[in-house]
Amino acid sequence: MRKILYMKTLWCMGACLCLLLQGACTVREDRGPCPCYVDVDYRQVLSPTHAYDPAGRVEVAFFDAATDVGTDCRWTDVHGLDDCPEEEEVAVDKGTVRVVAVVHDHPLRHYLSDGTKITYAAGNEMDPLYVHTEQLDCTEEWTRCILQPHKQFSTLTFTDEQDGALCRQYHLLVRGTTCGLDAADLSAVEGPYLYTVQDTDAEGAIQVRIPRQLRDDLLLEFWEKREQRLLFTCPVGLYLFAAGYDPRAKDLPDYSLRIDFRQAQVYLRVADWTEEIIYSLYE
Repeated sequence: MRKILYMKTLWCMGACLCLLLQGACTVREDRGPCPCYVDVDYRQVLSPTHAYDPAGRVEVAFFDAATDVGTDCRWTDVHGLDDCPEEEEVAVDKGTVRVVAVVHDHPLRHYLSDGTKITYAAGNEMDPLYVHTEQLDCTEEWTRCILQPHKQFSTLTFTDEQDGALCRQYHLLVRGTTCGLDAADLSAVEGPYLYTVQDTDAEGAIQVRIPRQLRDDLLLEFWEKREQRLLFTCPVGLYLFAAGYDPRAKDLPDYSLRIDFRQAQVYLRVADWTEEIIYSLYE
């Protein structure tokens, strides 16, 4: 009787083991169909040295690099920065994949659903986006991805000799020819960019965010408020490129522009610079 019970126990244990191993990758099986496990490291995203909005979020996507990067998404996830893990393991099909991670402060309507291009229609300001992208070798069974997002916008701060009082007498419009970026390779997306400058900081300066620029054609237009007519144009793009603007920079700097209306001059300062560059204010 004991022998029968012992044999039944062995049979049950063997059956359970078969169920556990069913569909798994074993040493004897062809391991080609097995996934690649990727350890996604979020610690640099969570670093306190970054200027992310604490209420923001990070979106991560893995795309098949062998096809159109925006059409074959293998895996996606979204984390709020307040509860984001330091590390996360995900499984993707083996092959070469494009990893795209975007840190932002509110949902992006076009990201992931329509590919990796993030664009802004006229009247909408560029979001404060930080993006990581790389081509990852997932041909083995394990690899690691350390997310290191880069700043994809420049903040332009405008003031004048009267703490912004003169600038605020006009309607200020920023007009450009790049309207966003492709998060897959950080390239600028061409298209009309138009935004009314209206945000002010604690000192009364006027601020606007702009996307990556391809050319020096960014303009600041001064419009008369009552009659809605264009008074004059400031060629901001010329000043930026003259100051060494790099369209291929991984992280885009911020700029301060102080306008002296009486002397018809613009004083430009790049973020972290102590000296100013003086340009003539063209009409």
